[in-house]
Amino acid sequence: MFAFIGRADKASSTLFFLLALTFGILGYYILLEGLTGYTIGKFALRIKAVNEHGRPPGIGKSILRSLLRIVETNPLLLGGLPAGISVLATKKKQRLGDLAANTFVVKVKDLEGESKKSVTLYAVIFAMLALFSILIGIFGISHFAKVPPQKKTFYSSDQTLQIYAYSDWKANSSLPPDASIALSNNIADKHLFVFPDAKNELESPFTLQQYTDAVMTNLQAKLSEPSVGKLVRLTVDGHLSTQFSMQGTFEGENVAYLVTVVETPTHFYQIMCVTQARKFDDLEAELKEISSSFHVVGEDGGVIAGPGNSGIAMFSYRPLCLQLSLSHADCKSCPLRLSDLKKEIAGLREQRKPLEKQYRAEIKNQKDIF
Repeated sequence: MFAFIGRADKASSTLFFLLALTFGILGYYILLEGLTGYTIGKFALRIKAVNEHGRPPGIGKSILRSLLRIVETNPLLLGGLPAGISVLATKKKQRLGDLAANTFVVKVKDLEGESKKSVTLYAVIFAMLALFSILIGIFGISHFAKVPPQKKTFYSSDQTLQIYAYSDWKANSSLPPDASIALSNNIADKHLFVFPDAKNELESPFTLQQYTDAVMTNLQAKLSEPSVGKLVRLTVDGHLSTQFSMQGTFEGENVAYLVTVVETPTHFYQIMCVTQARKFDDLEAELKEISSSFHVVGEDGGVIAGPGNSGIAMFSYRPLCLQLSLSHADCKSCPLRLSDLKKEIAGLREQRKPLEKQYRAEIKNQKDIF
């Protein structure tokens, strides 16, 4: 409930800011100039937009003048060059918007009936408008600075793999074709790939450590003067995993990698993040967070499918020391304590009880049939 209210408040404040910005622009260029002939710049320079009778242009003419600003100040047309050419080429020094609306920009001293009282009133209005614009700008910057980036789910093409990343990441189909998931943020120069390796397609059986060593060796061979960070053992998506960083020079550019290797019963997965070496310290926490969100859809850590494709999951668990190719005597060196293992095993057993009961019932029914 509170989360919903929080999202509603953020949406409302964002809508308020956008509406205020829209009405601010509308008021500045159309209402203000149409009704008074002034903008803040014109007032400061003591010039004014008027119609053929020396009066403020009015809303209709002001809209027309404002629409043609899109053409006159378009960056693709060298900024204000069209307006400048029009002013120099016309007898009454009119820009395109003035020609279309039949308006003129003149000096205030050349106008009759411009009283000091009205000038003072305009000065107060413009001061308040400037203050309001500053406050809206401060509010907008502070608001968007506080809004946390949203997370998105990215899937492999076959929908079997997924990973969470922030909304500034985009799927990038131009990256390596053998990557099941490829993401990039080209502005920040950060990239992520997920490479799968089916165990039954490998030339020989690999332990997780052996496979990690092979990945590390292949990456070192591609870099000049590579330096490898500390190898860390962790769990990702409930699967035993390893993680290391590496920096070096590739094609004359200093790059940094964060590589996570995840082992499942059927695959090894490489989650490879790469960025510029100078940005790695700032991006490391984000890259680790995204890598740890990796998930194999329909496959849970420590779970293997039951016999007969009955749809019942049967649970198995290998001691962590054996998964790391260590002896039981080396259990103390496992990254997870034995107490943690016991808790995890107890949790798996609790999950297994209702499924075992259902499985036994199915077996009994099959015996009764035969």
